[in-house]
Amino acid sequence: MTLAFQSLVMVVLVVCGSVALIPLRLVGPEPSLSPALRSGLRQPGLWVVESIKGQWFVNGAFHPKADLVALLKKQGQTQMIHYLPSDALPLQRVTTSLQWLRSLAPSAVVLELRRRPLSPSP
Repeated sequence: MTLAFQSLVMVVLVVCGSVALIPLRLVGPEPSLSPALRSGLRQPGLWVVESIKGQWFVNGAFHPKADLVALLKKQGQTQMIHYLPSDALPLQRVTTSLQWLRSLAPSAVVLELRRRPLSPSP
């Protein structure tokens, strides 16, 4: 009877220990910028970001659309413009915004897309 009891205690301890270690297995590494994205943000020029709410940001600072027009006409003559739309924007809106930016800025406007790793389909 003691051998059966000891075996049962050992099985319970192994199962409890295994269940306790599950959260440690599920935790992944801390997220960080990929080297490609990190080096891409260092490229010179104006980085123009459009949010899903229609807000515009230039190099991280918010600009109303009217101010954006003046800024791009002034600084867009000498600097490359990188347009980075929100991932949530529909394709039609991205296309329209890209055409609008190209009509404002005489220099090149480049569409920049954030690269995400492909996730396996279930």
